[in-house]
Amino acid sequence: MFYDLVMFLQDSAEYMESREGEAMIGTLEFLFHGQRQEGTYVSMHQHGCYELVYYRTGRGTTRLADITYDYEPFTFTLIQPNTWHDERRFEETEVVFVGFHVNDASFSLGEGIFQVNDGNELEVLLLAMERELHDKKSHYRLKLNLLVSELVVELMRVVKPERSERTDEKLIYTRNFMNEHFNQKLNIESLAAMAGYSYDRFRHLFKETYGVSPGQYVLNRRIEHASRLLRHSRLSVTAIAMECGFSNDSQLCTIFKRETGEKPRTYRERHQGHA
Repeated sequence: MFYDLVMFLQDSAEYMESREGEAMIGTLEFLFHGQRQEGTYVSMHQHGCYELVYYRTGRGTTRLADITYDYEPFTFTLIQPNTWHDERRFEETEVVFVGFHVNDASFSLGEGIFQVNDGNELEVLLLAMERELHDKKSHYRLKLNLLVSELVVELMRVVKPERSERTDEKLIYTRNFMNEHFNQKLNIESLAAMAGYSYDRFRHLFKETYGVSPGQYVLNRRIEHASRLLRHSRLSVTAIAMECGFSNDSQLCTIFKRETGEKPRTYRERHQGHA
């Protein structure tokens, strides 16, 4: 049985559950499962989290930034935070889409359209999440975040095939350095030298491997960290700006609004409004 519903989870329900969610690889933001009519269109929009869109039936197109993909039954798109995207349905489409945060910066997922594997573990996980949202048994938030964390692992296997494990060790080291020092001033030329490449070659290889430019990767880490602090702490926006590597609260507010569509205070109020 399928349920056509939209469920938005507020991460700040209880302090303990927030701490549990923060320790997970992934945490759920929203989930929807329903039918979309032939000929309908969703205009370009973006989210401040990852979004997975699973097409159980139907055919159409979806555009991620400036690349258009054809979708068909048993395919899914994985969309990185703040990527503009749309969707056009040529046939009636049964769709499941889930928004989630990845709390470990080392789990950086790619972007594009993919075919589900033979066992379709993806659908199994999505339907398990839906049941948890519908039934709301005790500790359902914790169970949901466990399922999202399992989903992230499955996506790492599908979206990042084994050959990506053999990525140049210097590039991996440089990315790890960026993960550890994203809140400090980083110079792309210095990072390129650290990896042993020219500036242009480093930028090309980094984007080819991780799906975003080095500068955007660092910015994404800062925005993700700021989002976590806004959801799970009582630090002022000024303190969060300093913690995340922004020069001041004004810069954080400007960039956060540009990247997520919301001001930091609005984002915090939405997530902590029911605390």
